[in-house]
Amino acid sequence: MKNFYLVCLTIFSFGLTAEVSQERMSQIESNVGSMSMFELRDRRAFLINEQTYLQDTQDSTQNPSTVKRNSGRLAEIRAELSAIQKALIAIVGVAALNSLSDDGYDDNVPPVITVNGSNPATVELGGTYTDAGATAMDAFHGSTPVTSSGNVDTSTVGSYTVTYTATDLDGNTATDTRTVNVVDTTAPVVTVTGDNPATTELGATYTDAGATATDASGAVEVVTSGTVDTDTVGEYTLTYTSTDASGNAGTATRTVNVTDTVAPVFTSSSTFVIDENVTAVGNVTATDEDTITYTIGDTSNGGFQATGNYVAPKLQITSGGALSFDKAPDYDLQVPDVQLYADPDAFGTVTKRTETLSGYTTGATMDFTATVTATDASGNVTTQDITVQVRDVGGVDDNTATGTGTGTGTGTGTATVVGGGNTFPVFTSSSTFVVDENITEIGDVTAVIADAPPSVTITYTIGDTTSPGFLATGNYVAPNLQITSSGALSFDKAPDYDLQIPDAIEIDTRNESSLNCPGINDQTCFQTGYDTLTGYTTGTTLDFTATVTATSSLGENIFTTQTITVQVRDVGGADDDTGTGTGTGTGTGTGTGTATNTTVDSGPFGG
Repeated sequence: MKNFYLVCLTIFSFGLTAEVSQERMSQIESNVGSMSMFELRDRRAFLINEQTYLQDTQDSTQNPSTVKRNSGRLAEIRAELSAIQKALIAIVGVAALNSLSDDGYDDNVPPVITVNGSNPATVELGGTYTDAGATAMDAFHGSTPVTSSGNVDTSTVGSYTVTYTATDLDGNTATDTRTVNVVDTTAPVVTVTGDNPATTELGATYTDAGATATDASGAVEVVTSGTVDTDTVGEYTLTYTSTDASGNAGTATRTVNVTDTVAPVFTSSSTFVIDENVTAVGNVTATDEDTITYTIGDTSNGGFQATGNYVAPKLQITSGGALSFDKAPDYDLQVPDVQLYADPDAFGTVTKRTETLSGYTTGATMDFTATVTATDASGNVTTQDITVQVRDVGGVDDNTATGTGTGTGTGTGTATVVGGGNTFPVFTSSSTFVVDENITEIGDVTAVIADAPPSVTITYTIGDTTSPGFLATGNYVAPNLQITSSGALSFDKAPDYDLQIPDAIEIDTRNESSLNCPGINDQTCFQTGYDTLTGYTTGTTLDFTATVTATSSLGENIFTTQTITVQVRDVGGADDDTGTGTGTGTGTGTGTGTATNTTVDSGPFGG
């Protein structure tokens, strides 16, 4: 019925608009256009009530003047209602207009909600969400409060709904929603632990300090990739990767430098001992985590002197450490001990004389020295001073012949301890020592006391030395054996066959009284003679003997004696100035012996 009246009102009003002047119609539309929605609503309700009243009056009166007057007013009302209707339709629409009652005060229309901001909205995981809210406008009550409901958990990825509700004063309720998406587009933050860059020594064990990662989603795993080869100097990269549940990956890197700052360490001895007439010395060695290259500095000549065009040998080394001489050291090329020659004096008289020249002691050992440098691939350097001892084989002036002869013998013996009381020393070293000529060191005499505590010691002494066959030549006296209290056996001077009487010696007989030498150029003055002397058979091995006593610290009467023999071998022949070399031989032997003990009835241990 309500809608019917509205429709009829509209049709009727349009039909009667001619009764209202255009000027009046413009005035009405202007007045309506300046009204708010609420004013339009109230004005509409008023006009509808007035219209109803006039219509009722028009239907009940028979007075023509009243009818005419009411008809004019009704035309204006209908014109104004038409203008109001157009304005309301423009504001609230036909549906809202149709919901109005005939009196204009029945409100069945809910407010209209407008969601502010983005819809849907997006917020980052772990971020802060601030809702933009919503507004509501009611056709009859204007701005209407809006309430919101729904929770957005920014700590969890997902889609959330916020609902907005507005209720006008007439109880009409409207709702609207906003979708809020919590997303994770941020990669984990990876933090490298420890030094970056890190440094480790070549050859060392590298232990990585690792890395940690943080992410809005919570704890995340860190995966390490890359390797560090500590056997090779260089720069290495380790990569740390962390991926969260949304597939976002964060990375960080560490640089690891493998360096070599440690210099090589020499492992070979600084002293090398070789015989003359060889070039090879030995190998210099050092340890390092890297490749080593060896070099050598200037060589001292060890006392070697130039004779004629002779230049002393020099040490040299390969990059791999092989040490050698550039030419073999040779004592024969040095100044001999003595030289026999004749020389005219101021009066033209030629006299045989002997001149001792500066040179070398027979049997000398000359020391060549140099500095060896070991450099690794990283440039770390270590130096070592080395000494090469060159031994004279056969005497300094052994140029006429060289030869070696060796003979060894071993023997076994038994000894019986006699008597009781304290325990006596028992010799454990051999009673026979074999050495070459031209050295003083022989070896160690040793003995033990069974079950003796550490506080008990042994002292060694030696008796007179016998040296059968060794004779004095001039001021030369045969060597004597000696021993230290700790048992080190040696000669007081080196036995030297060259200082003994040779089988024969060649002499220049110029200016001999038996010759007629009219002048220094007379060939008769160059006759040569030989003087055969008593002496030694070439290749002799002479035995030095002495008695060694081992005395216990428990008392001077607690001792044991042993007769020792030191065999001195002729190296190069007995008279190796002209010598003859001998061959090499080995021998074995057995023997028995009896130790003599002095018995003491009591002591601190044993019995």
